[in-house]
Order: sequence, then C-alpha cells, then structure tokens
Amino acid sequence: MRAAPGPRPGIPIRAGLLAVPFVAAAAAALGLAHAQEPPASPAGKAPAPAPAVVPFTMLPSNHMLVKAKINGKGPYRLIFDLGAPITLLGNRAGEGAGVIKADAPKSFLLGMRGEAEVKTLEVGGLTATKLPVVVFDHPALKVLGEALGEPLDGIIGFTFFARYRTTIDYQKDEMTFEPIDFRIRDLMKELPNRLAGPREAARKILAPRAVWGLRLDPPKGGADSPGVPIREVLAGSPAALAGLKPGDVLTTLGDRWTTTVADVFAAAGDAEPGQDARVVVLRDGKELILTVRPAAGT
Repeated sequence: MRAAPGPRPGIPIRAGLLAVPFVAAAAAALGLAHAQEPPASPAGKAPAPAPAVVPFTMLPSNHMLVKAKINGKGPYRLIFDLGAPITLLGNRAGEGAGVIKADAPKSFLLGMRGEAEVKTLEVGGLTATKLPVVVFDHPALKVLGEALGEPLDGIIGFTFFARYRTTIDYQKDEMTFEPIDFRIRDLMKELPNRLAGPREAARKILAPRAVWGLRLDPPKGGADSPGVPIREVLAGSPAALAGLKPGDVLTTLGDRWTTTVADVFAAAGDAEPGQDARVVVLRDGKELILTVRPAAGT
C-alpha cells in the first residue's frame, strides 16, 4: 500500500479488527467495474480506468469509516480495515441489501450466515462487482458501534482492496484506488486442505527459484513439530551433494526456522541459485549443519 507522507499528528497505527492468524482471505478471481467506463481508444482497446477517489471519516477510535451502497441499497457504514483478510457484513446489512435472505439459517456462533456475494458495492466514485463477503455479527463491530453511538454495518477487507493500488491521504481524508490486474486466491476454500496437511506440496520437488532436489512430508507433530521430514533426496541433486538424507528433519533453511512445508518453500524462495545456503537438520536425534548450493533451473 502507498500512503501520503506521514499520518496526521497524534494518530497511532491501528491493528486490524479482523487481523487473526487462522482466518484466510475468501476471494476468487473477481470482476471490476467503474461508475463510468472511459471511451474506447482508436485502437479499439479501452484505456486504463482513471483512479477513483473515495472520502473517508477518521473515527475517534482511529478507524477509517466509509459509506457504501450495497446492491443499490444503503448507504451502509463500513470500516476500511487493512488488517482484515475478509470483507464482512453484519446480518442487518446483509438482509437489508438482499445479500442473504431474511430466513437464511443462523449459526449459534455470532449469528453466522456464511459466505455470500455482493453484486455491487459502491463507495465514492468506485463500484466493485461480485465481491465475496462473510455475513455475521462481529462482536468488535458491536462494541465499537456502541462506543460511537451509531451502528457499524461491516468491514471492507482484503477481498476489496487487493484489487487496487491504494493511496491513503490522511490529511485530506481521501483514499485513491487504481485498478490492478491481480488474481485473488480463494484461500477459504483451500483452508480445509491446508489444515489437513500440505499434501500437494509434499509430492512436489522443492524448486522455488532454483533446483534443490528434495521431497518433503508434512510434519507429524503439527505446530509442535521440530521441523519438516525429508522423504526423498534425488540422486545427484544439490541436496544429495550436500549430504542430506531421507529421514532427516529440516529445522532451519538459511535464516528461517522451518516447522511447516510452507516455511521451507518460503525460505528456499529467498535462496539464490549458485549461492551457499545453510541448512540445519536433525538426524538420529542430533543436530547437523550442512551447506547446500542450489542449482539454476526450474
């Protein structure tokens, strides 16, 4: 995110209302539409839409409040939250805007209605289409709304702002959105498989930016695992030349602890082909430090 130089004096940095580690951003590849499409260029291609300016109100709690129409209804009072991995609507807004039916079943937990889709969300001069949302009454919104004396209807999170290059001007109380070509992964649909274990990653050769020659297994101890088991070391690979063996438990790669397969891929992605990388493994209960020089290639 790009921001204007420096926030207004006295405003501290805010944590997101929904910044929790176990919630993933729920989004698919989504369409965009502006209130007014620019005319087509002579070559027949429409030029990039002009950036849209959206005003916001800075609340006493230091949250940014925007007013938005949802499916043509509203306006609704929504918090713009850079720490929120999802876009959320309370039940009142969800029902009032026709996002969900009034008789849709509620979970006993926070009146959860589940995932839904907003056809259009209009905020300032910008219209987003096919926006995935989760409908439930978040307790933080209720508490904040009561403190402010006016109800809050939801939170605009990652599934909205990831579509744009966003500039926040705290002096003018304005946000500027410039559409970008970015595919938002549907992480919530991937979440069950992720919780069950990274099976797909375990079947692939570790080769983010260079060839390593490893196959990995998911850690058996979950979060308490000391590292990631190495299932196979390919003959003649950089891993084999460094002395890594099947059964070794990879605990550190470079400067990063590796307790999950995702950690290994992230750490390996930082390593340059042809450059030595320090690797720490557990073998027969003893710590062993090796040096791997990943090779160029894919």
